[in-house]
Amino acid sequence: MDFARESALKVLYRIDVEKAYSNIALDEYLNSYRKKLNKKDINLISGIVYGTITWKLTIDTILQKYSKIKLKKMSNWVLNILRIGAYQILFLDKVPKSAAVNESVNLSKKYASKSVNFVNAILRKIDKKDYEELSLIENVQERLSSVYSMPNWLVEELLKEYSVKETEDICKYSNEKPKTTIRINTLKIDKENILKKLDEKEIEYEETENPNYLHIKNVKNMGELDLFKDGLFTIQDIGAGKPRFNAFAKRRRDCFRCL
Repeated sequence: MDFARESALKVLYRIDVEKAYSNIALDEYLNSYRKKLNKKDINLISGIVYGTITWKLTIDTILQKYSKIKLKKMSNWVLNILRIGAYQILFLDKVPKSAAVNESVNLSKKYASKSVNFVNAILRKIDKKDYEELSLIENVQERLSSVYSMPNWLVEELLKEYSVKETEDICKYSNEKPKTTIRINTLKIDKENILKKLDEKEIEYEETENPNYLHIKNVKNMGELDLFKDGLFTIQDIGAGKPRFNAFAKRRRDCFRCL
């Protein structure tokens, strides 16, 4: 059984059953198994957990399309195994459908043995076209909610204040994977020297349109870096200057923190 997918299942189960915050539950799990996990495992676990949470409403819509059993009547183990499998099929291009289905079936054998055939049957029916077809929904509110995995009530509120195009842009923005962005403390160090220090530590970065901001790519615990402790930079979102989009993106993300 794939350890990374089993780990993601355990984290999602804890979030559902114990109502734990997703970031805390994930961090605690990763820290507990840090010595056993490599970078690839950590990225896959994190990707599946956050991806499944982010796209939960969309995934559930597609699962219910093929299941005669209401999702709310399924056990947490079965439902999360289905969600993990569906997320990989629908949104992870680098994961073959066969692998997503087979690993989900393996998880079922251990955590929901009576539902192995059920899980296998549902996931084999799901295809990327199921997601594409959501964009054909005529009702604007329902379409935006389904396509972007946004709560209906939030889409309704957005449409009261913004045009359909603006609302859709906000929905798109809220689903973008957030980047870790730092702001250089120019009172202590200039850009050239902090880039040298990042290179020395083999920290990947990407320059932005603002010369005092950098996107950091491969660091999980920014607060533990000596560069941060020495006050050479602060962690600050360059998008803070876009409150129109950020306010609603934050509201939407807060909706899922305990899911």
